[in-house]
Amino acid sequence: MRAPYFVARFALTVWLVAFATALFAADAGTIEKITGQVTITGADNTARVAGPRERIQAGETISTDAKSETMVKMADDTTILLRPNTRFQLTEFKYDKAATDSSVVTLLRGTLRMVTGLIGKRRPGNVRVSTLTATIGVRGTDFEVAVIPEDTPDTRAGVYDYVHDGATNIKLTQMERELDVKKNQTAFAPDKPKPGEDPLQLLKETPIFLQSGGGLDSLIQSITIQIPMFR
Repeated sequence: MRAPYFVARFALTVWLVAFATALFAADAGTIEKITGQVTITGADNTARVAGPRERIQAGETISTDAKSETMVKMADDTTILLRPNTRFQLTEFKYDKAATDSSVVTLLRGTLRMVTGLIGKRRPGNVRVSTLTATIGVRGTDFEVAVIPEDTPDTRAGVYDYVHDGATNIKLTQMERELDVKKNQTAFAPDKPKPGEDPLQLLKETPIFLQSGGGLDSLIQSITIQIPMFR
């Protein structure tokens, strides 16, 4: 009987394909620095405690606890700093040094600071930060995005986009409204605009929580972003 032979051969082929896929799957980035408690949740919803130099893949979600931060270095030299009480998903990452390279991250809550790397320099249109209500595009820059879920005595709920250096563009998801944001400017999309209030606006002053930074910001300042155009 030849049936068992074909079944065994098919099973072996499936195993080899799965093994090759796992072996050659490129790492999207690495955890460079951690303070406090940081958790990584895989695409299969399996959670693990993050450790230094741990590799991360597209589809994984990183969460920081209160008083916790982490710095992630992507394969294209993008640096991402996640502040306390942040939940962030590496939605899509492809880096083949080609026109199809892309980097899409989703900020579910909290605050991230990003210094764009090679994809942002070569293919800025392929890099973006998504939230539930807005999308931020980059121009090769150092910027910060915050998603505040609830009003507090000092801060209104909504999406904030603050540019340290360079420029970004923020677009609302539900309407055709967008703004270019330059160095030292802050765009704000309130969750609940007041009557007559612009749903997307440039603030006259940057909120204090975006000015204060965190314990890992000194590392951001030391990053050299003068990356050669070709490697």
